[in-house]
Amino acid sequence: MTVSDGSDNATPSGPAPLRAARLVWRLLCDPSFRSMMRLIWWPKRGAFQPFNDTQPDRYPVIFKFVADQLGSGRPFDILSFGCATGEEVFSLRRYFPLARIKGVDINPGNIAAARARLAAAPDDRLSFAVAASTADEPAASYDAIFCMAVLRHGSLAEPGVERCDHLLRFEDVARAVGDFHRCLKPGGLLIVRHSNFRLRDIPAGAHFETVLSVPMRGGKKTPIFGPDNRLMPGVADPETVFRKRT
Repeated sequence: MTVSDGSDNATPSGPAPLRAARLVWRLLCDPSFRSMMRLIWWPKRGAFQPFNDTQPDRYPVIFKFVADQLGSGRPFDILSFGCATGEEVFSLRRYFPLARIKGVDINPGNIAAARARLAAAPDDRLSFAVAASTADEPAASYDAIFCMAVLRHGSLAEPGVERCDHLLRFEDVARAVGDFHRCLKPGGLLIVRHSNFRLRDIPAGAHFETVLSVPMRGGKKTPIFGPDNRLMPGVADPETVFRKRT
């Protein structure tokens, strides 16, 4: 579910016959891609970003800030929500060498790929699970929850989109954030980037204070929608790291 900024590469490029051949090949040979396309073609109610483009250490400034805030030398509990094929989890390990880090993703193919990588280099403090929400996570169990480019849908950046609820609903995002609040320890950090909604507009947002804003730079800007699921033209949201009030 995690994507590179502004690029949702579900369909190969090139002439139509070549694109079709590449699509068939990827559907046959790439389980993660096959699961992604299943989410695009037959979306699940309440699901978020179906695209799963990702890359290692994608947010170094943010990761370092969180490590400085928490301290990297303690056995924290960290959740990567929408971890795609695990690159975020493996990147976070370098910033938090003693932490217990769990990655969850709605895409079974992504989790299979992450587990295969983990099996090749075992680390008993890393784990992965297929999940569409944090409903099964214990209350007050995490020091930090990362939710990077997940509470969004890449297709909402297309020209002419005025509403989001045909792909992504405010109430579903609000429910997810409410459960993040439940899962975080008092004083824990919630890290949200490239969301189609602002935390300040979500009811659970009242329980957080902003501790880091990172201006959006270059490329396509993530469009922001309001609680009425309507586009808020010209609005950007640099607020990124939030602390749960005790």
